[in-house]
Amino acid sequence: MSIDRLSTTASLIAALRSELSRKTERVGGKNTPASEETPPPARTGKRDLAALRRDLAEVLKDVPAGDAEALDAARPRVIRTILLWEFGSELREHSQWQPMLDSLVQTLQTDESHRQAMSRLLSELRV
Repeated sequence: MSIDRLSTTASLIAALRSELSRKTERVGGKNTPASEETPPPARTGKRDLAALRRDLAEVLKDVPAGDAEALDAARPRVIRTILLWEFGSELREHSQWQPMLDSLVQTLQTDESHRQAMSRLLSELRV
């Protein structure tokens, strides 16, 4: 399997990891005792790239190519799918799940390079 076809997905995952790390540092830091910190979700087993690709294709199947508004509307579902694939479904049980997801969506939506990456991802998934 060629990893080149998932390069856009990989870059989105890297961006999500980076943003999640920044959020964790800000939230978990200064005045929180170690006993109150929530451990990161445990990863279970090897993650299947083909399954992620299928899930993303399903999320984006009804998004017309070149329709920026439709792609923006699909962005939260794409990010949610990638986060849950990467970190496991237990992540949804974390108290900061929704605020983190909303923050990631907003951050990635305002970054033009990520908007372009989402467009490329859509194109790649249609091949």
